[in-house]
Amino acid sequence: MDEHAEWRARIGAAADGELSLPEQAALARHVAGCAACAGAWASALEVRAAMARSAGAPGARTVPRRRLGRSARRIVVALLIVGGVIAGWLARDWWGVAADVPVEDGRAAIVVP
Repeated sequence: MDEHAEWRARIGAAADGELSLPEQAALARHVAGCAACAGAWASALEVRAAMARSAGAPGARTVPRRRLGRSARRIVVALLIVGGVIAGWLARDWWGVAADVPVEDGRAAIVVP
């Protein structure tokens, strides 16, 4: 049995309230550093909440997921647009036409015989 299987068994025992306080602290330390066990812990909580809701406890909640609100999304999009404009301006100055040369001089001429 691998190390994570042992921790998953402890997660099940913790969800049932069967762990002592030092065992709960050890589990919390491990879950804080292990993404796989943190996911198993979240899944166990979600299953418990779903079972409680199906049993008639409407106040049971699942694990909250962090999501960006509407204003935060607007700020992120605005920052990305501003960053893209700045990056485009810098790239134009770096690779593009010099500032004192007209745009027409920087274009390629197409010659048709």
